[in-house]
Amino acid sequence: MNFLSYVVLGGFSYAAGWAIRTYILNKQPAPEQPYNLKHPAILGYLGAFFIIMLIISWMIGRYALGHISLDLPFIIINSIVATFVYSFGLNPEKKSYDVPD
Repeated sequence: MNFLSYVVLGGFSYAAGWAIRTYILNKQPAPEQPYNLKHPAILGYLGAFFIIMLIISWMIGRYALGHISLDLPFIIINSIVATFVYSFGLNPEKKSYDVPD
């Protein structure tokens, strides 16, 4: 994969997190415990996205890159990085991720 492919994959990951936060979490009643990266619902979404990315990374490696054998380092690292980018879009604590002035 080239740099542009990783940028596109990161954009899709961020957009998926943003969509979950905007269209699902913000539409629900406010929880007793405020949403942050330690909230059980957020951890569930992160875990589900990581599992989905494991499958997508395997498919990218197998069909797009032509890896005949199971390329575990590629699959795991790609999934971890995509989940990390997803967390930026999912995290409602905007102050934690804002770029300083």
